[in-house]
Amino acid sequence: MVMIRSFCRKLFYLLGVISMGTLTLHAQYQSYQARGEVGISVGTAHYFGDLNPEGRLSPVHYSAGVYYQRYLNNYIGARININYVHLAADDQDNTNPAYKQRQLNFTNNLLELSISGSFNFFNYAPGNEGHNFTPYVAVGIGGIYSAPYTFDDEGKKVKLREVGTEGQYSSTPHDGQKYSNFTMVFPLSVGIKQALSEKLSLFAELGYRFTRSDYLDDVSSTYAGVDAFAPGNYKGSASQAAAALSLQDRHKGGSPRERGWQRGNSLAKDSYLLMQVGLSYNFGKCNCPLVF
Repeated sequence: MVMIRSFCRKLFYLLGVISMGTLTLHAQYQSYQARGEVGISVGTAHYFGDLNPEGRLSPVHYSAGVYYQRYLNNYIGARININYVHLAADDQDNTNPAYKQRQLNFTNNLLELSISGSFNFFNYAPGNEGHNFTPYVAVGIGGIYSAPYTFDDEGKKVKLREVGTEGQYSSTPHDGQKYSNFTMVFPLSVGIKQALSEKLSLFAELGYRFTRSDYLDDVSSTYAGVDAFAPGNYKGSASQAAAALSLQDRHKGGSPRERGWQRGNSLAKDSYLLMQVGLSYNFGKCNCPLVF
């Protein structure tokens, strides 16, 4: 009996040592968790609105961004995004004769700030084998600074919001609405992320931006007509009135477009699409085991 009890004690001790060693290795294997990350990205930008009613992906423009993300765990995070987005469109690029004859164009350099919640579909633990890749989705809310502009026939840059091409600064009846440089944006993004090491990750992201504005391109409703920019009707300088008159209707030949003729589609808000790739740097550790 003494020998049996001694054998059992040694067996239990050996099993305990093996179990503790296994748990220690398992805990060490799972001990790293990124607490946050910062990232940079570059890519393309695609505008959708009254000067691209068919939703074409060309011409291609550009974007760049930075972000900071705080992880709550290996699946859920919250991030702050800042993006620079260059958008432009020209009726001359449209194959539809009606739009081509309208001859409007714009350029807009957007500054976007947003807050998003993100969700990793897989347990993402950079540096741990089998947990270095995940698809993810993010949804959020934010704001953009927008200032559409164009160039007149003499090559002079004109800030379109400041002249009111749809009669915004006229006392005559018109459908154009005054709009601010600032508007809300609702980002929806999907992407994939691959850890290159414990600290570095490579990602690719597709992000669609819904906005509350129909004036990213300065086109929304109807023509205000010639009288809207006549002295006494236009609430601005003579030079602004002249610019607004020439830019509200740029088609060549024929009679000027009358007040109330369709200029844009006010029922659909403008939007844009970003396709970006980038690098992120992970930092922070949690010394407790992760839950798989």
